[in-house]
Amino acid sequence: MFEPIIDMLAFLGSQKDYSYIDRLGNALDEISILEAIRDAMRAFYATCGSEATNCPQIDAQKLQDDVNILTSIIQNKPRFQVLQLARELSLKSYARIKNFELSTSGKASEKTAGA
Repeated sequence: MFEPIIDMLAFLGSQKDYSYIDRLGNALDEISILEAIRDAMRAFYATCGSEATNCPQIDAQKLQDDVNILTSIIQNKPRFQVLQLARELSLKSYARIKNFELSTSGKASEKTAGA
């Protein structure tokens, strides 16, 4: 679950932009979690909206669906579970960064995204 979110964050991390993963992992409340995801989505779409940039294929609808699920979970779970989930997403994103490396042609490649 949340593979599109993790892939998006991991890709941004592979571009040396760890701020969104760090903000998610350090979040102390639900609003901070949602703001980190929102800002990451904005950065991802800004970076990957250009045809000149080769980014991983992350289905926009699946990403939106996962954001909706995450929002629902955040609204309905106890705070400690919400914060635990945010830290797990952060750790999984860091672990997946190496899956999004630059190939010799300078294009981003997914080695085993979603794994």
